[in-house]
Amino acid sequence: MNENKPASVLVCVTDQLSSRRLILAGARIAEQYNARVRVVSILPEGLVSEKTADTLQKLYDVSSSLGAEMTVFFNNEPALTAAVHASQIGAVHLVSGAPGPESNLFIEMIRRLLPELPISIVDADDHLITFPAFPAVASPAAQV
Repeated sequence: MNENKPASVLVCVTDQLSSRRLILAGARIAEQYNARVRVVSILPEGLVSEKTADTLQKLYDVSSSLGAEMTVFFNNEPALTAAVHASQIGAVHLVSGAPGPESNLFIEMIRRLLPELPISIVDADDHLITFPAFPAVASPAAQV
């Protein structure tokens, strides 16, 4: 985490209204860290529809009511985009929904890219499962 940036909990949402529960869970987690909530939605390039825009507006309104900033990216590499964004904003925790069969690599990729970042998954029943950060491993050269 960049020490010059305020701590943030990054909530990854889709273009579904059910993502509201993720934002609320992220706000609860942010309280524990005394951090701000940041919301990101990463949609496939070219995905623009009235339904998507309407849903994103509603999620933006929920985010805004909690004082959270929401960013939308159009990119075909959602895990990479989320990891880069998490690093750029100084995320101390990431929140996501339970991955479906078509997106089961999202969490795994985030874990590989940012092993020091705890990740919480909120399932459809609002159960929260948290994967702690992997401990930092010192390089052999640093141990000499």
